[in-house]
Amino acid sequence: MAGTRKAAVAVVLGALALTATACNDNSDSAGRNAAPAAPATAAAVTTQAAPPVKVSPAVFLEQVTKKTGAAKSAKVTEDITIGSITMKADGAMGWDGGLQGDMTMDLSGTPNAEKMTESMGSTAFVYRFVPDGMYMKLGGEALKASDGRHWVHIGFDDVAKLKGGAAGGAGTSDQFKKADPVEGVRTLIASGAVSEVGQETVNGKPATHYTGVLNVANMAKANGGLTTEQVDQLKKSLAAMGITSETIDVWVDADQLVVKRTEQADTKAGAMKVTVTYSDYGTAVNTTAPDRSDTIEITELAKLGKNAAGTDS
Repeated sequence: MAGTRKAAVAVVLGALALTATACNDNSDSAGRNAAPAAPATAAAVTTQAAPPVKVSPAVFLEQVTKKTGAAKSAKVTEDITIGSITMKADGAMGWDGGLQGDMTMDLSGTPNAEKMTESMGSTAFVYRFVPDGMYMKLGGEALKASDGRHWVHIGFDDVAKLKGGAAGGAGTSDQFKKADPVEGVRTLIASGAVSEVGQETVNGKPATHYTGVLNVANMAKANGGLTTEQVDQLKKSLAAMGITSETIDVWVDADQLVVKRTEQADTKAGAMKVTVTYSDYGTAVNTTAPDRSDTIEITELAKLGKNAAGTDS
């Protein structure tokens, strides 16, 4: 029984590591989710579907952060590839006053998928995001390991405490959630050299494609609405994954809303590509935290797993 509990806890921690790598940073949500004020030179585009005069892509994208931020929510889909690992997710996310939402992630294309089914009852993992972290729904042996509590709570600070273990190491807390499209645009602007690729079609509608390369060595010079602390967090996050540079692409529709974002880089685990699409802006998102009596903290669950390992064989 103890061995089964230990295995179930290991699966939960492993799934957390994969999810944290696939998703993105918003951990300083109180200060970061308010879109930065656009430069004065962007004032002429505030009420237009596209810039009436040719302005720099960075200036235009500053305005995009305002329009996208004001939309407050959207339906989101993600496709993630890291080396031979594939993950898919979909749900709805809101970013008004902190990230919140519900996502289901398919981890059937990951290592130990069979063990996940044994320990969790499925490879489809259900998550709830709230401003202070996220909750993952438990099933199978993991539900027994939590003494029948259906949700495990992972606070952003908890990930840092777990670094070096199954949860993934330094910088993992910075990888929780780039599901917020405002953050995706800011990261692109922070590359310091944004260029317009041209008009393309996304989900059957016209969109303008922008691209840039985020280079760790040049990141300190970036001025795309990120604070010094946020730049430092990005540098640590990329370094922890073995990333020296990252190609970021964003597609913006005629309403100045982000409809697609991709990130590509070489990592310690192999080539990474993350594709996120956004639709149905303004969709209702009313996510709340599960009842405390039905929740176990990730640190407590990890401790139960260690104790089980030492009591029985």
